[in-house]
Amino acid sequence: MRKVLFVVLLSLMFIPTVCAVDAVYEDFMPVNFVFEYNNHNSTTYEGDSGLRVAYVNNAFDNNSYFVPTEYVRGIAYATKGTFKFSEPILFCHGPLREWDGMYVATGFKFKNGTVIPYLGIEKNDLTNEQKKYFDDYNTQRSEYLMQEQEEAVEDLYDYETVRDSHRPRFSYYYGRGGSGVIYTPRNSYW
Repeated sequence: MRKVLFVVLLSLMFIPTVCAVDAVYEDFMPVNFVFEYNNHNSTTYEGDSGLRVAYVNNAFDNNSYFVPTEYVRGIAYATKGTFKFSEPILFCHGPLREWDGMYVATGFKFKNGTVIPYLGIEKNDLTNEQKKYFDDYNTQRSEYLMQEQEEAVEDLYDYETVRDSHRPRFSYYYGRGGSGVIYTPRNSYW
């Protein structure tokens, strides 16, 4: 028993060190943004309606980076829509994607430590100023919440279906009036 407890405590000590990942921020001078919309590409920002992703080059390492829509909104907010920086910023990226040779940008901040916000529709704490960088925040937010509810209902249905799948569909009964077989539908509750 003591050995098991010792192993459990030892593993609990090492889990945080194994799981801890420090974000490494590097110098970044974004140039040449390309915005990919549903039906065209553009070098000027046309809002977030239909925006799929943005690509940007780093002047320091001459690599191209994939910037998700939520971070594009954050950069628009931080630069007041100009996408021009007077000095380098710091950014963090994921590993190199093998299929296209690009990195995914996962965070931005200024040299003074101010974080360029992630403006995702799922966030509840956006300011009114930040909401202005959505083309239609209220519609997008209501669509997001409806999608979340649909997924929750589907998950609940899947859970109930799996939970009830072990029940037999046919039962045999025996009583004073005789005996027989009863068919039990899967999703009926008695």
